[in-house]
Amino acid sequence: MVRKGDLISFSSFGWHKGLYNVDDVDDITDALLKIRYTDFFEYPDDEEFPYDSVHSLLRGLCNHFAVALKNVLGYTPYIIEKADKKGFHAFCQVYKNGRLYYVDARGVTSSFDEFMVVARKFVRGEYTIREATQDVIEEWEHGGEYNEEAYAFAEAVIRKYIECYTV
Repeated sequence: MVRKGDLISFSSFGWHKGLYNVDDVDDITDALLKIRYTDFFEYPDDEEFPYDSVHSLLRGLCNHFAVALKNVLGYTPYIIEKADKKGFHAFCQVYKNGRLYYVDARGVTSSFDEFMVVARKFVRGEYTIREATQDVIEEWEHGGEYNEEAYAFAEAVIRKYIECYTV
């Protein structure tokens, strides 16, 4: 049985670890949905609170997870966005041993195509990839009601499953 913390080669295209090591994309979604906010914190009495599972930190609130990876592991956050700036996915990119790795809530992969399975849902057509500067991070946080809770949740997940996110 492959463990989520093992860096394994897949189909001779690259390397991945974390939730990428489950059988298929639906299994990744199921695994993300099973890691609950309430596994770490008491759920607030707020009907609009957006964080029920790690799935929300992959699709829709990925920027909080990317910044949490920066805070915990020192990775550099990046943003892949449509040319018209109407859709994006935030992630971290790590260069190690001559290879680029892409890191988000699913774990680590060296395959850009595998990484794009989620990013493609937000970014179609022409796109750019750029570092998420402090100005970009502040723009993400502007007007956000739950930034502190999002960062605390993401950082708790990263620390608990650190083997899934280290390169």
